Amino acid sequence: MIEKIISTKTLHKGKFLDFIEDQIEIEVEPVIKSSRQYFTHPGGVCILPIIGDQVALIKQYRTPVQKIIYEIPAGKLDSGEQPFEAAKRELQEETGYSAGKWTELGFIYPCPGYSTERLYVYLAQDLDAGAQNLDHGEIVELELMTIAKATERIQQGLIPDAKTIAALFLAQQYIS
Repeated sequence: MIEKIISTKTLHKGKFLDFIEDQIEIEVEPVIKSSRQYFTHPGGVCILPIIGDQVALIKQYRTPVQKIIYEIPAGKLDSGEQPFEAAKRELQEETGYSAGKWTELGFIYPCPGYSTERLYVYLAQDLDAGAQNLDHGEIVELELMTIAKATERIQQGLIPDAKTIAALFLAQQYIS
């Protein structure tokens, strides 16, 4: 069942994602030869900001799905950046908030079938408001929603974002 990589080729080099194709062998009888295509990703962070009984969500248009999506703040790691530093930066950039209390909840692989991305999940509490500092071309709206309402919207399929669902699940023991 373990796949052995025979060769690797970069099909496309992007701004921060590369598209790779591996030729592989699976050592079963008879040996299976195949190829795998995937994107390399520098990794990222996502933050569940809690204010009392509310979660600070952002609302933004996502081009790949052509919809406005509610999600928690998130972003990719810059070169050499540690996940916790990226989490503090992303929270401030996207929401304006800084947190007095941080809890690392673990990590998830959001799309392991076609991406190497590892997404570190953080809970941010004791928030202080400030000004957003959005990246060029980034347009997000901040919306506070009770945790119960966010959970209800997930169950109704109105918040389909995987990192938001995973973060709320991982944070249950800390926010109840």
